[in-house]
Amino acid sequence: MNYIDHIKGYLSRAALLLLMAGGALMAGCEDFLVRDVPNQTTDEEWWQNKGQLNTALNNLYKPMPSGSITYVNHDVKQAQNTGYSNARVEMEALTDNGIGSANYVSYNAFTAGITSASETVCTNIWNMKWTVIRRCCRFMEHYQQATVAPDAAPHEGIQTVDRFAAEARALRAFYHLELFLFFGDIPLVDHSTLPTEQFLVRRPQQEVVDWIAGELEGASHNLPVVPQTKSERWRWTKGACYAWMSYLYLYVGDWANAKKWAEEVVKLGIYDLYRSTADPADSFRRQFIHEAYNNDTKESILTTELGMRQVQRRLAPPDGGNGQTGLSPTASLVDEFELLDGRTLDELPADEKRAYQLDPQPEKRDPRLGMSIIFPTETFLGYTAHPWEPSHKDAIGKEGSTKTGYWIKKWANETDRTNYSSTDGGKLDFQNMRYAVVLLNYVEAAIELNQLSDPNIYDYLDDIRDRAGMPPVDRTKYATQTKLRELVRRERRVELAFEGHRLFDIRRWRIAEQVMNGEVYGATPPGADDRYLAQTRVFNPNRDYLWPIPVGEMNTNTAMEQNPGY
Repeated sequence: MNYIDHIKGYLSRAALLLLMAGGALMAGCEDFLVRDVPNQTTDEEWWQNKGQLNTALNNLYKPMPSGSITYVNHDVKQAQNTGYSNARVEMEALTDNGIGSANYVSYNAFTAGITSASETVCTNIWNMKWTVIRRCCRFMEHYQQATVAPDAAPHEGIQTVDRFAAEARALRAFYHLELFLFFGDIPLVDHSTLPTEQFLVRRPQQEVVDWIAGELEGASHNLPVVPQTKSERWRWTKGACYAWMSYLYLYVGDWANAKKWAEEVVKLGIYDLYRSTADPADSFRRQFIHEAYNNDTKESILTTELGMRQVQRRLAPPDGGNGQTGLSPTASLVDEFELLDGRTLDELPADEKRAYQLDPQPEKRDPRLGMSIIFPTETFLGYTAHPWEPSHKDAIGKEGSTKTGYWIKKWANETDRTNYSSTDGGKLDFQNMRYAVVLLNYVEAAIELNQLSDPNIYDYLDDIRDRAGMPPVDRTKYATQTKLRELVRRERRVELAFEGHRLFDIRRWRIAEQVMNGEVYGATPPGADDRYLAQTRVFNPNRDYLWPIPVGEMNTNTAMEQNPGY
């Protein structure tokens, strides 16, 4: 797969190749093959010592997805703005959870049903991930050249150099996994490809899944259970490999393996849901702010370091800290939260349901609602938002303000608000994978396997709900596979909102044509008899479940097949 004209801007002396999904034909191939290292020296000069290996490895982590944009969430030699498409919070604009309102990345073509192979978001993700996959391959091909003294007391018995190689292998597998989730069947790259290999083809789904899972499992053998230091939650571990294997299998409906690998995470015995000792009732919200990290939370499995450092700038109201409201929550998401007694809005009489739709009354609902979303005129962190005042900076529809009347509260914190001094002034990490995801993976897989007698189904759901302040699952109401499926899907949506999972959930459940078509509503303006109509969406089920292969790839790789409808 050849892609990339923009790579010309970062190759110091020209090159051909950029690996399968990226081997742009240029002069100077041999030079590039030995100079694709962090400082553009040669392979013989670079791969010499532990410090150089560490620098090269840390660069492989740069394209890990962030929450909001960070200015560094992209390949080290690509333009800063390529990382704007690599932010998972803003990407929930592609779901029924939110409407995108950022001026730095647009998902409007997706939600309008007019996405093309020229779409910038698709191109950025495609180029970025294949570029770093090539770097992962080169690391694994050259790390043994370095002279590294054996550790006298290796952490968990694993030599540092072996752990480095395993991290690179896990990263390479994960970047393949991301491409698979976005684009479907993909080529598989396990070495830095040569110009003669540039026309690689997409492999069948089962082969892709088997390879990614095999690479993650293989990497796990030389990865620790516990990071070497508490500050290294962003490094790959055994638990991170197992958790993402479970996620991969869940996505393709391999329920037995999804459950198996979720169980392997549980069996490690080191993870738990975060519960605040300072304010237990606020534990769910505090899992996403500095308190949890400062207290060495056991819920984090894999983070992106500083991946939410721009939370104040990107998600806050414009008058509440110069925010840009990168994503506006929808009424559809608000409606999903149960009442405090466990009833859903659909279980209420029609007039009572309508009353809650017009006035959500978060104080009477699942506490996660009020912990995830800022409501119109609510005061939070000392600031009151004003979406209904036309002359106000926060007015609905104004540039940089909400599209729905709601803002995101999850991730917002006093520390970053008061210490905010620049666009990237925050210090908050992003949760790429946390223990609650694993528990929900296990529950869903057990339900789909119809193993309803498995006590963990109720125990894990009860644990998640109890932490949030909700009652245990009603065993009488939720006793069948159909009802439990309904429950776990709702729990995934409300527990994991704004964390980047909803897009893949609505894809694998094949419900996107239901939830991404038609009118999208926000909050109810004062005195109005209906909610604010924020957007109208179009979703084509014959096309939009996968992104298009970028036009640059299609033009240069004659072996590449385009996804249907593009």
